[in-house]
Amino acid sequence: MPDTSTGVVVIGGGSTGAGVLRDLTMRGIDAMLLEKGDLASGTTGRSHGLLHSGGRYCVNDLAAAIECVEEGRILRRIARTTIEDTGGYFVSVSEEDEAWEPRFVEGCRKAGIACERISVEEARRREPALSTQVRTVFWIPEDGHLDPFYLVMGNVESARRRGAQVRTYTEVTGFLKEGNRVSGVRTRDAMTGEESTIACQAVVNATGAWAGFVARLLDVEVKVVPVKGVMVVLSHRVAHATINRCHKPGDGDIIVPALSVAILGTTAVKVPHPEVLPIEWDEVRHMIEEGSLMADGVSTARAMRAYAGVRPLYDLGAEAEGREMSRNFAVIDHEQRDGVAGFTSIVGGKVTTYRLMAERVTDLVARRLGVTTSCTTADVPLNDRGDEMDQLRHRPAKLGMPKPHGDERALQPLLCECELVRPQDAEPWFRDPAVRTLEDIRRRTRSGMGPCQAAICAYRLAGRLVTDRHQDGPTATRAMADLLETRWRGVRHVFWGSQLRQAQVTAGLHLELFNLDRQLMQALPPSLAGEGRGGGFETAEVASQR
Repeated sequence: MPDTSTGVVVIGGGSTGAGVLRDLTMRGIDAMLLEKGDLASGTTGRSHGLLHSGGRYCVNDLAAAIECVEEGRILRRIARTTIEDTGGYFVSVSEEDEAWEPRFVEGCRKAGIACERISVEEARRREPALSTQVRTVFWIPEDGHLDPFYLVMGNVESARRRGAQVRTYTEVTGFLKEGNRVSGVRTRDAMTGEESTIACQAVVNATGAWAGFVARLLDVEVKVVPVKGVMVVLSHRVAHATINRCHKPGDGDIIVPALSVAILGTTAVKVPHPEVLPIEWDEVRHMIEEGSLMADGVSTARAMRAYAGVRPLYDLGAEAEGREMSRNFAVIDHEQRDGVAGFTSIVGGKVTTYRLMAERVTDLVARRLGVTTSCTTADVPLNDRGDEMDQLRHRPAKLGMPKPHGDERALQPLLCECELVRPQDAEPWFRDPAVRTLEDIRRRTRSGMGPCQAAICAYRLAGRLVTDRHQDGPTATRAMADLLETRWRGVRHVFWGSQLRQAQVTAGLHLELFNLDRQLMQALPPSLAGEGRGGGFETAEVASQR
């Protein structure tokens, strides 16, 4: 007998899976989301956060460009607190770029993208960071920054308010079948190893680059090409608006001002597995060199960290590879194509088009279940509670607001100064059973994502594990070390100049002032403590493998 049951199981906790979960519940369908890691821990959370106007695709991928235009406008209505309307510039810095301009202007016209050519002088007045190498400038008002973490959490919380269930760190290991119909899933808790079964009427495979692995459990094929993209985070915004290179999309041709930092992107390299994403020093250097052609200050700014994400490009069987492949998406009806009823996959696409992707796949699933309720996700805001979502962009104003007399929270220090995270911003997440690690807290509050990369707030967050979750000291210490280890993985790729000095300060803080290496040796059991002789970060890695 199954351990529990639901109407539809959604596999995958990125933007598409979260969007599907919300759409299902808004149509009155009971649903549960399963994610083998944390929400937004895969492709969605490792994007550059560009809310696409469609300008990057209007020449080579018109259908994807039109989807970006339409969905970007919808997101500004329903998810406005996750978006910063920066606008964007498309700039030419070479003769080759200038030769691309007529095709770009025509593509914008066909896609319905507002595009205005302005003088370089006027552009530099608006955006002083523009490089002296810039020859031509186009202003695209609908580019912007979309916070992927807040987007996913907003969709999930909206679905939860309608009765949806969410299980993180829950991997699907197999399926239950009745004849040719999927009737449930087998799962394993990634942390405890506990196994369970969930009965359902239908399953949506929204796992992006991992869609082929999930489909293979049913002996059906979904061809997804994982393409790695490396991004570099600078410690300040560099520019007020997004800056794109006006040419055929290539490496290092996007600068996205993302809250307090800037993100340079991105490479496009086919990889054998979506979880094998090595970052090479040459890739980081190339990002910075290319970004410097568009904006001054890129090469002198502190490169704070580097990270890699994976694009889940759908293989249509054409000859194209990497950037030549379409950024459009496909809904695969496995009942029609493979004779496996109750199983549907959604692959391809972009974060900007997640809502449309969710609508299309939910239309199919609802029709199979006999549900005729239409989709309303384009009209109902994510924040449908009637109060203002407490997002990071509102925190500076909130911190300056007068507090009611006797409000003790007004006297509490910030958990994270870099990202202005208050204790009350983190409190609900420490009570959430779906939040299992301090990395999960980071994704929900941005604690540790600022210039110091959790050098201070890691200790404060670990303290909250003791006070809020009543964990013992050794357990909280290991959790803190794991958070620092994940930060270290991105920082170590940019060890030069001011970032190397920052890393030395951080290491001194951890090892000399806070005695982290000694704390970890005391926290680990003797069998593991003997292995961790290389300092705090190595010990943290040993602890995380425990």
